[in-house]
Amino acid sequence: MRSAYVFPLRLLGFWLLFFAVFRLWFVTWFHGEWSKQNPLSAWLSFWHALPLDISTAAYLMTLPVLMWFAGLSAGLRSYSILIRAISITNVALVGILVLIFGANIFIYEEWHTLLNNRALDYMSTPRALLDSMSLPFKMVSVGLYAGFLWLMWRVYKKVVGTNIFPEKIRRNRLVALPVFAGLLFLGIRGGLGVIPINESAVYYSSHLFNNHAATNTAWNLIHSLIETRSTENHYRFLPPQDALNETNALFGAGAADAGTNFEWFEKSDSGRLNLVFVIMESMTAQVVEELGGEPGVCPNLGRLVREGILFENVYGSGYRTDQGVVSILGGYPAQPDQSIVLLSDKAEKLNSISKTLHSDGYSTAFLYGGELTFANIGVWLTNQRFDRIISEKDFSREDKTQRWGVDDIRLLNRSILEFNQLQEPFFGAAMTLSLHPPYDVPFQSKWNGPDDRAKFLNSAAFADHAIGEFFKSAERQKWYDRTLFVLVADHGVSPPNYYGLDNPKSRRIPLILFGKPLLKTWRGAKIAIYANHHDLPATVLRMMGYPQNGDFPWSRDLWRWQKTGIESGNRLTKERYSGGFAYYTNENGLGWVNPEGKGFYSFGNKNWHLWEGQLDTVSRKQAQSYLQVLYDDFLSK
Repeated sequence: MRSAYVFPLRLLGFWLLFFAVFRLWFVTWFHGEWSKQNPLSAWLSFWHALPLDISTAAYLMTLPVLMWFAGLSAGLRSYSILIRAISITNVALVGILVLIFGANIFIYEEWHTLLNNRALDYMSTPRALLDSMSLPFKMVSVGLYAGFLWLMWRVYKKVVGTNIFPEKIRRNRLVALPVFAGLLFLGIRGGLGVIPINESAVYYSSHLFNNHAATNTAWNLIHSLIETRSTENHYRFLPPQDALNETNALFGAGAADAGTNFEWFEKSDSGRLNLVFVIMESMTAQVVEELGGEPGVCPNLGRLVREGILFENVYGSGYRTDQGVVSILGGYPAQPDQSIVLLSDKAEKLNSISKTLHSDGYSTAFLYGGELTFANIGVWLTNQRFDRIISEKDFSREDKTQRWGVDDIRLLNRSILEFNQLQEPFFGAAMTLSLHPPYDVPFQSKWNGPDDRAKFLNSAAFADHAIGEFFKSAERQKWYDRTLFVLVADHGVSPPNYYGLDNPKSRRIPLILFGKPLLKTWRGAKIAIYANHHDLPATVLRMMGYPQNGDFPWSRDLWRWQKTGIESGNRLTKERYSGGFAYYTNENGLGWVNPEGKGFYSFGNKNWHLWEGQLDTVSRKQAQSYLQVLYDDFLSK
């Protein structure tokens, strides 16, 4: 006779086997992410994953086990109905879990982070998501899903079976129900400890990929969805007042007197200059030779560097376009687990460069070759007083030469036409998209090839070529001599060297100020201060003649920090000031960069990983205080 209690154990075994199969896929698929020093350590993830795997399995088992006990209680006549109900429930769970674990492979390929609530937010615009996938990839994905679904259901029937009820059972054995319920509760909670289980229970390595492999994807997704609804700051490291004091001191350290001023422009009335931002998709420092990147990929950016002002140590706080747009225009840093632009009630409270200039009589325009419904960007831009907003729907079908939309040359050509229609002074912003997977640009350079690195470099060369063509056209326009251009990336990326998004090398981006109005003494200047692209509003608006009035509390006027290394006439001395700091983040942790070192604090194992130099206790405390106060500010909006 079949044991009365074998079903829950067999079901637990099935789910643990399910997780192991997908972990095997994950570990082997991303073999390039294995630790160079100890590559075999990735396989230890199977053992260290057990606490979260058991917790997730207990979640999934709760309803089927309760229905199973209901059948034991009701007797033989209920068996057929409840067997069908349990099977349907488990089929649905297997279907959902195969989708979640399969999607995690795609998400990790793109973001180097596990599937989370933010990815689900982006899935609210499925067309934009599907546009990034080639037809063969879509077909393979559907085939893989169907194949894994069939395989896992076959495994389920083999391990669990369909005859899940005993032929006879003594009703007094039903007293085991509270015992099973208690075991499920302990499994979900992770034991009898004071604190419920979290990802720290499976983090076992200093190499982040190993910890990601050990983290159960379904558990991570559920956890991130729960945290999304939370109004609690989970990034508390110090007492609130201590963190606030540290952050205030951090913003004051290294800043010159507020009255410090420089002359940037040829004419005294340059406060009414036109302002044009070119926001470059994924333009990493890794492909800009002047920043130590791959030689020859971006010669047009190199020319702008030689004739303009280059900020050498700028970092993107986030790693997605929606984070980058808010940082660049609104001066607001990225959050680890949220994107403020997705929360309209919070995002609309932010000020921006466009809102500031529009209120002073500037006409404004924003252009993008893709869908602005993606990640709710269009709503925020409308609230930021852009008079004219151009997106994919405003272009012809012939203009949409890439799966994401309109390529950079066509977008920037349209930008010239739109800027010509604006009344001066104007603020225009054009956001490119060609340097984005699947890197299907209408261009062939010497880097053109089948591998991912070559595709990225070829797309970067195309993006640079488009910028060169844009300036050739802009030079012929009547407004060119009265315009300051700002070129900055929306965020950094892991390719082409595939450093991973925790590494500061993947987060460093170019920031270039360029234009005829700049004094000749500034041309070719290189500013070594460590900064973020959310420092742009305070910095550029100061140049345009707008005093800081607290509208951009997270944006630093970098010219106040450039207090040394400048001679009379604005000429930079060889001994350039290189202070400051830069912050970056993702779901994994918090990155911090200053002249002393570069490090990353992991939320999972609560340890610092040093990439370069050293970060002393003061720097680490400053980094944690910065995030804590930022997140308090985010929650209060």
